[in-house]
Amino acid sequence: MTVMLPDDRKIAFQIKSAALITADSVPGQLRRWSTSAHRDVPFVVVADRITSDARDRLNQAGCSWLDLRGHLRLTGQGLFIDSDIPSLLKPDGERQGITGQVGIELATLLLLDPAEKVGVRAAAKMLSRAPSSISEAFAALRTAGLVDEDNRPAVPGLFWELAENWKTVSRDVASVPMPRGGRDNAALRLGVEDVESTVGWALTDTNAAAVYGAPVSIRAGHPPDFYVPDQSTLRRAVQLLGPATASSSRAGRVRVAPVSLVCARRVDATEWTNEEWPLADPLFVALDLAQDPGRGREIIDGWTPEKKVGTRVW
Repeated sequence: MTVMLPDDRKIAFQIKSAALITADSVPGQLRRWSTSAHRDVPFVVVADRITSDARDRLNQAGCSWLDLRGHLRLTGQGLFIDSDIPSLLKPDGERQGITGQVGIELATLLLLDPAEKVGVRAAAKMLSRAPSSISEAFAALRTAGLVDEDNRPAVPGLFWELAENWKTVSRDVASVPMPRGGRDNAALRLGVEDVESTVGWALTDTNAAAVYGAPVSIRAGHPPDFYVPDQSTLRRAVQLLGPATASSSRAGRVRVAPVSLVCARRVDATEWTNEEWPLADPLFVALDLAQDPGRGREIIDGWTPEKKVGTRVW
């Protein structure tokens, strides 16, 4: 590719392409591209999707890039362009990657058991979705390079793509229930009995990360974060526990799980810790931590869960 400047000078660029670029994939991709590039000729990275963190890392490396969803950054001698542009994706390309709620649910299912080969019908049954919807979601993931030909997830690419789509609705509360014997426990649907075979509340974020042994510093009495199964449970929790008047005075936070698997695939930690609350699977704890681009990312970079409780996919 050659760029013509107003003074008639020309700057040549080599093109390096990828379907998806994430913050974690940048170092390895840059090494490969630098090895194969012609010396003294800068390259521009062209990808269907470049995450925001990956853009920052490419900028720090002084690399030019084009996100086909609609942003161009070119740097060179006497040249600097950093601007939104019209999307260059083909109409069917807009459905690449994680698409809609079904795509989020499918990505979650695949990352929970990354070594398992999951077919369309099996996934449809587990997620209570139509096979046609699952097939479309698989096709979008495959086109974006986020699953292989056997429908196994590309890690950590799929994790970081899911992290960008991991949105929750939450409320701060003035008190938190007792995990055992509270008078409102039944109404709150805590589900502290038969944890791994029932649906209920799941401890997540920093408190859960600490229980799992992640490298996180946490003070005593740190307000816990819980996933609850649905909106009605969240409303009931705020009603019974009281809304916090300010974030600084909150006793805890309840948030609606983005997918039902969060509250259906909980971990009972009572056999190996003093934590009585059921834990969210390490995958969901990592997704929560990933929302903090600073300290949260540092924590999960240094955290590999024990095999008995989860698999590192980040």
